[in-house]
Amino acid sequence: MKINTPKNLSLLILLILTSSISCQNNTTGTKRERQSDTTKSANKVKTEETAPGLNCDTTIVNQELSYGALAFKVFKLDTNKLKSLFLDPVVLKMEKQSAPDNGAYFLHHFTDGINKMILYRNDGGFYMEEADIKNGRVRLNKKISFGMQKATFLQLLKVTNIKCDTITVTDDEGSFASVYIFKNAKLSEIKMGQMVE
Repeated sequence: MKINTPKNLSLLILLILTSSISCQNNTTGTKRERQSDTTKSANKVKTEETAPGLNCDTTIVNQELSYGALAFKVFKLDTNKLKSLFLDPVVLKMEKQSAPDNGAYFLHHFTDGINKMILYRNDGGFYMEEADIKNGRVRLNKKISFGMQKATFLQLLKVTNIKCDTITVTDDEGSFASVYIFKNAKLSEIKMGQMVE
């Protein structure tokens, strides 16, 4: 086959252009199909993420259930009484901290290996820095229990229309909060701590 002649060269160029355009159309079609598939799956995920009861948090003001999640107040307790909040053996570790005014204080870390509380001592009393309670092996306010129905908990707050699985309960000043986390409409975790302003 001769390629030197202008007629054959023109035919060859036309053939290459035609096949190139055809390939581009097929590729563009495939890209459009892939984009369409991606858009469809992204819409599904977005819908699931915004469904009621998933990954949302509601804040309520209630003095008793913000500070009062534990069986008794921690302020005037000694370390032995604090350990008695745990139903399983507890390890206490103290960690020295420096304050901005060149003072020092100790953080008291209590843990049974699953549940933990970190408190600091100031002005002759203990203050809750943070806590993470993951099971029913910590003494709680008699109105609260692990596995309790969310509807029952909402009755304690005197509300009924909260769809979220995470309910943050703050004190009147907004300086302390207890976060109640529900799974399958049952209480499964409580986190407590000072709120950062």
